[in-house]
Amino acid sequence: MKKRTKIIIIVSILLVFAIIGIFSLVIYLDRKIGVHTFTIAEISDKLIYAGNVFGGANYSYDFDDIILQDENFNEIDKSSVTSGSYVYLYLKEDTYNFYGNTTYFCKVNSIDNNKINVEMPEWEFYSFFTENARIKDINGNKIDSSNLKVGDTIKVININPKYTPDIAQTYEGSYCSSIYDVKSIKVIKTDEETKEKLANRNMLAIKTAIVAGVNDDYLCVVDSHNQNSLYNVYYPAEGNRDFEIGQEIKIYFNGKSTSTSRNGISELRNVGKIEIIDNANHLIPDEILKKFNTNYNNVEVSINNLTNAGLTLTITDKNDIKYKFASKFYLSKNVAEKPDKNSVEYNDGSIAILPYDGDKWQLLYQTPNDSENTTATENSGNTENAIATETSNNTENSIATETIDENSTRWTFDWSKVYGTLESGEYRFVMGDAGNDPNSFLTNGYDKEIVSVKFTIDDNGQVTDYEVNKGY
Repeated sequence: MKKRTKIIIIVSILLVFAIIGIFSLVIYLDRKIGVHTFTIAEISDKLIYAGNVFGGANYSYDFDDIILQDENFNEIDKSSVTSGSYVYLYLKEDTYNFYGNTTYFCKVNSIDNNKINVEMPEWEFYSFFTENARIKDINGNKIDSSNLKVGDTIKVININPKYTPDIAQTYEGSYCSSIYDVKSIKVIKTDEETKEKLANRNMLAIKTAIVAGVNDDYLCVVDSHNQNSLYNVYYPAEGNRDFEIGQEIKIYFNGKSTSTSRNGISELRNVGKIEIIDNANHLIPDEILKKFNTNYNNVEVSINNLTNAGLTLTITDKNDIKYKFASKFYLSKNVAEKPDKNSVEYNDGSIAILPYDGDKWQLLYQTPNDSENTTATENSGNTENAIATETSNNTENSIATETIDENSTRWTFDWSKVYGTLESGEYRFVMGDAGNDPNSFLTNGYDKEIVSVKFTIDDNGQVTDYEVNKGY
């Protein structure tokens, strides 16, 4: 074989291996390298927040569920709206996974006789550190992270995106995904239009509300159109501008709020501006003011006497608007079968936790108050006869109250009249209107005006321990 032919064969073989190697490398790098393009929203201590600044989510609404408004917030008819125009859309109720009674600025995609299809702004943010990254400007020159600016559109390359931990932090009320092992950042352009959108990203939705409380960091407000919608509104950059209770205000924000808190109050944290509409002293019912200003941190409950026949306790309420406890009480017994001990320790020092399905509370039967000849023993002793499946409450005539001072009231509950003298076991006493099922009062709403006491009675009829809880 000629030497030239051998060289051709060897080169061909090497070329095949090179092609296979390059192909494998491409596949490897494709799996190992992540490329992202987005716009910088904020820079802080070498930590960059960036993302898709002005995406859009499409929604369809029945015209019966919304009100359309022009740029001056005057109500308009659907006949004056065409595809491509921008409108303010007011949701009458929160039926579309937004936080209700909010006016949204949106683009009209299409419209027909019954529905309007719109595009609402959506935000998707990422965060990453720049300390180990090579950074270049738009001309390819090496720069420091301090030279990056809000509004820069950048290309970010990170290694091993497949193994990026599924961790997110919160940025402006939304989940912010973290990008790890950033190796390269390149400025593509400075987008003035995107920069302007970033500057106004917390001005896209509007809510009108009545001020119900003024605090150092936030306002307590009631939605002007729905008194069941309560919010804590955190101040924008200019802070508190001497707002007063009773004022009607207009809140500009990004359209998102946190989930409802324990007492039914949501939060607006991404606020761009707050305007005062009028200074009229709008009246707010005490029941609403109580949700903002009354809390159980200002309430003390002390047990004066607790036996198997009754309970005396003192409630001291130092709130300006005080809780009002209904003259009702309930008794339940824990009928769960508990193990004799919680764990077992073996010779090798290991410990096994014994299974326990949890407490199982059942209401006790009540003897009607007007049955004076009914003996207390009919409801004691036998657990099967003492457990009820009904939730009727005839306890009002077994309660006595005594006013001690303007903040304190002593309550006495004689449950021997309606439940009898209690046998040994674990019990829960619930004072107040706990709803249809007092054993599920934890799910019946938050900040209920109730007090509960869990206690244990031994075989001698003595209370051995108790635990007091205030409101849920």
